Amino acid sequence: MSPRPLETRKILVTRTRAQASAFASTLNDRGAEVFEIPTIEIVPIQSRELDEALKTIASFDWLFFTSVNGVDCFFQRANELGGLTSEIPRICTIGPATSKKVREHGYEVALQPTLYQAEGVIEAFSAYHGGGIEGLTILLPRARVAREILPEQLRSGGATVALIPVYETVVPVESRARLQKILDEHQPDLVTFTSSSTVHNFIEIAGDIDRIRGLLYAAIGPITAETANEYGLQVVVMPEEFTIPALAQAIEHYFAS
Repeated sequence: MSPRPLETRKILVTRTRAQASAFASTLNDRGAEVFEIPTIEIVPIQSRELDEALKTIASFDWLFFTSVNGVDCFFQRANELGGLTSEIPRICTIGPATSKKVREHGYEVALQPTLYQAEGVIEAFSAYHGGGIEGLTILLPRARVAREILPEQLRSGGATVALIPVYETVVPVESRARLQKILDEHQPDLVTFTSSSTVHNFIEIAGDIDRIRGLLYAAIGPITAETANEYGLQVVVMPEEFTIPALAQAIEHYFAS
């Protein structure tokens, strides 16, 4: 029997605890020894602003989701308030995983751009409306800290955007000691990043940046890779499609070559 493609490889996964398992399982199936170090813990944010938006959801033309966590926290609060009692606006998502999560909550996705980052959303959204988005009202539930390019470009096109934080990311307390133990006892062949937040928090957890600059890294997309590069980390893997399955495939190709 031929060895599995990632046999003997040690890969460190830095997603949230809830999201890491499927990715880790995929890498395990390909032979890798996977170490899970959650660098992010998701904390839902409840606010009067969010509750009001949920009550007046029909007044918006579009509902934008840029992450799975945003979807879960938004609909979790909606359910706590008794569910959405009026027809919701059309939904636009970034990425197939976010679209899948929306459907799991029982709603359809009207638009999913082919480029899974803010710049791709702007282009696809404008094309959907024939090049003009002036006068549209958009509800954007998202993380407390997020890139501003999407709302800025939507507003520059004439749309009205309501930004509502529905979650924030914090560093899991126990991850610091676990990471130090792994770095002491195992030398990862690759560390994976799936968002800029995982990069920032990994740096915070690691403490000694010089110790981790000698490692190799995989990033899910160019924004995440750019964040890693700003810390002097060497990104050697980045998929053409910014999804977890594509990242796993790119990691396999990297070690095969």
